[in-house]
Amino acid sequence: MSATAKPQAVRGRPKTLADDDRRALLLTAAMTVFIEKGFARATTSDIATRAGMSKRDLYRLFADKTELFTQTILSRRHLILDLPREDADDLPPREALRHIFRLDLDDREAAERDALMNLIARESLQVPELNALLYDTGIIRSRELLIDWLEIQMARGTLPRGDTASLAGLLMDVVFGALLPRRHRKAPSDRTHQRQEILARIDIVLTGLSHLDHAD
Repeated sequence: MSATAKPQAVRGRPKTLADDDRRALLLTAAMTVFIEKGFARATTSDIATRAGMSKRDLYRLFADKTELFTQTILSRRHLILDLPREDADDLPPREALRHIFRLDLDDREAAERDALMNLIARESLQVPELNALLYDTGIIRSRELLIDWLEIQMARGTLPRGDTASLAGLLMDVVFGALLPRRHRKAPSDRTHQRQEILARIDIVLTGLSHLDHAD
């Protein structure tokens, strides 16, 4: 071999992915496929192909399409509600609620959150057994987790005593009602305006609680 000749690259077996990486790829692919096709029309072949894997790899990590759906929601539920929170969380209620309802997400994460919420809402109506499964397995417990947080705040005195179940429902209505409008948006969401609108709604709720406290 001449002095100027370049040594040939040694070919070996391609680097194999760890199972955690494979799971992450499959869950990302599943999210995309479920959004595009819906649960009923999506297939494990679609998901495996989108992830660049074989069905054998998929079934080694997930039992079936239903488990893929529930694990997809589970892996992203932190985008909807940041609960439970640390007991030592001493933020003022308004600031804590800003974090709890994930008004701190960047544009990419917020878009993924919106897609996730739309997916859950759509599939819960079209495939009712999925809705029951998500609640029965504890994957979607947003209202219950918010009630727990409110009870802690009332016990600390940072919020006046009241009906935590009704308050949790009210907060979720005012926030998620802005995130999931009834009319389809023709233009991309103005995230800054959206956050300001939601915080204004939260301020109204907290102001009402303050008046209730004084009335007692």
